[in-house]
Amino acid sequence: MVGKKLERGATIGIVAPASYSSIENIISAKNNLENMGFNVVLGECTYKTWYSFAGSDEERAREINSFFADPKIDVIMCMRGGYGCNRIIEKIDFDIIRKNPKIFIGYSDITTLHISMNEKADLITFHGPMAVSNFSGSYNIDTFKNFISTLTGEFDGIVKNIDKDLKVIVPGVATGKIVGGNLATLVSTLGTEYDIDYNNKILFIEEIGEKTYKIDRLLNHLKKHKVFEKINGLILGDFKNCDQDKEDDMNLQEVFNDYFKNLYIPVVCGLQSGHCEPMITLPLGAMCQLDGNTKRIKILEKIVR
Repeated sequence: MVGKKLERGATIGIVAPASYSSIENIISAKNNLENMGFNVVLGECTYKTWYSFAGSDEERAREINSFFADPKIDVIMCMRGGYGCNRIIEKIDFDIIRKNPKIFIGYSDITTLHISMNEKADLITFHGPMAVSNFSGSYNIDTFKNFISTLTGEFDGIVKNIDKDLKVIVPGVATGKIVGGNLATLVSTLGTEYDIDYNNKILFIEEIGEKTYKIDRLLNHLKKHKVFEKINGLILGDFKNCDQDKEDDMNLQEVFNDYFKNLYIPVVCGLQSGHCEPMITLPLGAMCQLDGNTKRIKILEKIVR
């Protein structure tokens, strides 16, 4: 299922499913989105705090359910990531989401919601910018342009970096639904009912601030679950500040090569999606073709209606 395309004048509802933010940053993001030509409705949790979270688990889940059910809300954008989505996932009403498909956008800790909505509601969601994280204060114009192009239906189906080339670890061509998001968040769902069915998928992963030995540990966890034997292809996004802890540790590219260079599926790295600027908006749950020979990623179905 797909949501209605983004149009100028549409109402964007901002939900806060994870960590809280300052009122100043929230208002700044709201003003920027309104100046872009959108109406903005702030969920109550954008103003709340409960420990490090933007409200209690029940409040944050109820906000998502109510925004999907509300016909006045056209698009749902997350305020920020941080931590907290895996605490509310059991409280999400996937029947409401199936009956009211909408554009849902966010990244990082929001990965838990992406993979569950892809799997349990068959909804195409978007790994893309968030209100406070990307549109508070001065914002990156290329991130904004790609966000608009992807969600308004202007998207030509080709997922491409804004200012650098992809790198190829393993050439080849594969098709499958693109799934995934933040690596550590994704690994935390393994073995639960909210895990991904990895069979015949194109897996996308990104990360921030983890030392390379921790990246190794997370990839090893996926390997032990035979994820890399199940998927059809692999896309590595931005891995911001993922540096060596000690001089004799593998660097990031060496970790990637060690795990992936002998796979029999196409593997590319360096997609500008994740904790980076500029950031591209990536549809999750959509069929795509990954071409490791031409460094091209093509979405093969409509992602908005």
